[in-house]
Amino acid sequence: MEDGDYINLNQCRSGNIVLTNSLSVLSSFTGSEVYISNKTGQSVEIYDNNYSAAGNAFLLDDNDTITIRGITNTNQVSAKTTAGTGTLYFRSQYYSFNPSR
Repeated sequence: MEDGDYINLNQCRSGNIVLTNSLSVLSSFTGSEVYISNKTGQSVEIYDNNYSAAGNAFLLDDNDTITIRGITNTNQVSAKTTAGTGTLYFRSQYYSFNPSR
């Protein structure tokens, strides 16, 4: 490697999950945050770090997005629809921007 070569330290993975109104854990990808895009056609309840009581839900409207930070793996985040089924898309990342060296 030569001086000045760029190395991308931010490894990312994309995935999707078909949700129902039962709580489902996201696939397991390493990362300190997860970007979530709701394309289910309805609102989705998002939970993190095993806090699955109704009072811990983050309600994400259809066609909205959110970034959940402070995790070490996407399987620390779970979600469910408010009714019916639909597809939730997500992308794991270590950080929202490339760090300078």
